[in-house]
Amino acid sequence: MLAANPFIVGEYDVKAFARLHHHGLIVPDIARAMEGMTVQFGLDWAPVRKFEPLRVWTPEGGWSEAHLTVTYSRQGPIHFELIEVLPGGAYDALLAVSEAHVGAWVDDVGQEVETLMAQGWRLIVAGASPKHRYGQMAYMVQGEGPVLELVGEPIRPMIEEWIGA
Repeated sequence: MLAANPFIVGEYDVKAFARLHHHGLIVPDIARAMEGMTVQFGLDWAPVRKFEPLRVWTPEGGWSEAHLTVTYSRQGPIHFELIEVLPGGAYDALLAVSEAHVGAWVDDVGQEVETLMAQGWRLIVAGASPKHRYGQMAYMVQGEGPVLELVGEPIRPMIEEWIGA
């Protein structure tokens, strides 16, 4: 379960905001965005990783692929995540909603997706289908904003190692 002290968004009780990890931005050119944010904010960056392809699931299209280039700022505790997306993939559904999102750790992605959907949130993209409990990540939105990425605790060591590399 999520930590106590939930953040309230409208009438919805969203506990995941209590465990924020990153602020993600979809950018057209990751190298240029890294350079600009280094100059502006003095950030250092984890190694850039390519996910070609990343298999994901969308409610509208089922199984699909995304081609991503990703990095995180080393500074935290709320890290910047930069994502460069190859157009025409599954992340177009996310981009159609927002270029930005916040990511939060959750113990059970499937349970949190179901809880939020019962509260009126909509699933945009997930790491797996409902049959597979949405995998270890799922992007959700309620109404006009903000996009929340639920990130499963089981992948936390991998992401922390990546940021520290």
